[in-house]
Amino acid sequence: MVWIETSASEVGEDFMRPGLCQLASRSEPSRPVPTPRPYLARFDEMKATGQLPTPAGVAMEIVRRAQDDSASCSSLARALMADPVLSGKVIKYANSALMQVGRAVSSVHEAVLRLGIGTLRRVALSFSLISSYRQGRCPHFDYQAFWSLSLARGVAAQELARRTRLVPPDEAFTTALLAHIGQLALVCVYPDKYSELLQRAAGRHVEELLLLEQDVFAANHCELSAAMFLDWGLPAEQAAAVERYLFGEPEEAYDATKRLVRVLRAAQALAELCLSDVPQRSRAAQQLLLRAEPLCIPPLQLAELYQQVAQEWQTWGRILDIRTQTVAPIQDLLQAPVAPDSPGPSQTDSVAAGTPATAKATPLRALVVENSPAIRDFLCQTLRSAGHEVFTAEDGESGLAIVLQTLPQLIFIPLSPGQNASTTDTGSSRWQGIALCSQLRETRVGRQLYLVLYSERASEEDLVRAFEAGADDVIILPLAPRVLLARLRACQRVVELQREIEREQEELRRVTAELAIANRKLQEAALTDPLTGLPNRRYAFERLQQEWQEAVRHDVPLACLVLDVDHFKRINDSHGHDVGDLVLRQTAELLRQAVRRSDVACRIGGEEFLIICPRTTLQGGQVLAERIRQLAEQKVWSSESLPLHITVSVGVAARAPHWRSPEELFRQADQALYAAKQAGRNRIRTAPAQ
Repeated sequence: MVWIETSASEVGEDFMRPGLCQLASRSEPSRPVPTPRPYLARFDEMKATGQLPTPAGVAMEIVRRAQDDSASCSSLARALMADPVLSGKVIKYANSALMQVGRAVSSVHEAVLRLGIGTLRRVALSFSLISSYRQGRCPHFDYQAFWSLSLARGVAAQELARRTRLVPPDEAFTTALLAHIGQLALVCVYPDKYSELLQRAAGRHVEELLLLEQDVFAANHCELSAAMFLDWGLPAEQAAAVERYLFGEPEEAYDATKRLVRVLRAAQALAELCLSDVPQRSRAAQQLLLRAEPLCIPPLQLAELYQQVAQEWQTWGRILDIRTQTVAPIQDLLQAPVAPDSPGPSQTDSVAAGTPATAKATPLRALVVENSPAIRDFLCQTLRSAGHEVFTAEDGESGLAIVLQTLPQLIFIPLSPGQNASTTDTGSSRWQGIALCSQLRETRVGRQLYLVLYSERASEEDLVRAFEAGADDVIILPLAPRVLLARLRACQRVVELQREIEREQEELRRVTAELAIANRKLQEAALTDPLTGLPNRRYAFERLQQEWQEAVRHDVPLACLVLDVDHFKRINDSHGHDVGDLVLRQTAELLRQAVRRSDVACRIGGEEFLIICPRTTLQGGQVLAERIRQLAEQKVWSSESLPLHITVSVGVAARAPHWRSPEELFRQADQALYAAKQAGRNRIRTAPAQ
């Protein structure tokens, strides 16, 4: 067996520079192997509960069809027309200042043609989520504040993108709007537990909130946002941007991701400035100026941009029925005194959910479908006098749209069209009470509603048909308010039973999720070396097997390094095991700093470490090994007692065509390590390719 020794001088000094090292050692230098994403397992567990935020009906169909390469604008327009409310919002978006390139569009088909399939998918997804998740069961999460901040961030991102031309404006809008959708996912799946977490995180920085989420759920909401982007089929660059943008600009990201991160960071600062209270305004304005620097936007233009974003935010707030507020000029904000003890921007109360909502008993949400003002006013006044929240609709078609938006618990439906209904409308019979009742009962949402049909007169046949269609009660008007409210006690009991069932189901989901989290933590512990925090021997060889199969499947190189701390037994014997443990921990930290993002460093036993280098040639492995050896030799190793001089020996091997298993690759690297130690230590040896 012939061993090949490689020194830094033989490899060449240029190769020792990290940038050139990566180019020289990869068969595909333009795109390194993606790093593992452990949070995807948490996302899969949450997805299995069926509680994740998902677009409703028509929007989901548009997202599904848009992923088909054969999808056409005509087919998507036909699907969109099934939802009149969403269609109206899409047309308004197509006619907005962002998309206006000519005359205003007046039809769904024209709007789809102007937006294009990709933009339509993102817009439909965003608007549907806003409509469907305006409220929920998490008492300390302010849903309105969440969407208000999200909308401000989306509008700010689109305007920043339009001015800087770093990314497409429509892409920036939807990415920023949904950048924290992972937090809404945690709220939907774990409402009680997340409410407790928000109480603990009150007043803290967003980084502390993310750490709390990581500790409780084994994933933070930025990671879950990225997972949801990927699950919806959105570009990987957008997913990477929402995962990382709160932590600054990632050095290893691709140009597209970096550009989007810069826009998102400035958009977040703009949004926080729009929502900031008086004590926070000056701090928020300074944060905006800081984050706008990489975009090369001078302060005067930034002031103009801020006012434009605020105006657009308020306009879209009215369109989407999202709470906004008036804003002060930026010059006034820059002069406001900084409150030393007030939390600044990018903190839990702005990124998370605003001021914690006050927990109180939720009244019934009722919908009254009636076109007669007299009957409608009587029902509305009676219900509101009892503290119930009331929505109104003049006909069944608009009533169905309101049902999807507000999710009422109680609906009053006329048994037949009111006296003001058009008798010439041949389609009006479709919306008679019995037909509407039947249609609601065919939907998942409608099966949970308490339906009350009413009329000034009704035959025995009408009553039978009404109850067969799914009515819970039929009342004959006129009726005294006291009697009407007494009849509604049955509805309140049903709603309470539904809430009790939901609480029991939520408790079951919570227990299931806690077990899943505990199992995941146990799995991670089983694959992690407790001393160094590196993956352990079991993980190392499972991962080596995976990378071997990947390399064989795609015919790409794979390198393997086996590293040993020289004279480690002597260190233990001379200085004690505490010092030996310290050396191992410092060696692990050195490896973390030395290896590339795609490499995997593991401790496989004692003082021995394994480094797996996907898509890396033998020469690239030599470069990495020499860099590690030099770092160890130059490092100042120290303990509490005295300085230490520590070196390492490294064996390098790369996959050869005639090797049949990853065990052979490891064995060759291990034998190369043995040769390095036999040759005097503090050096590297390379296994021959033949």
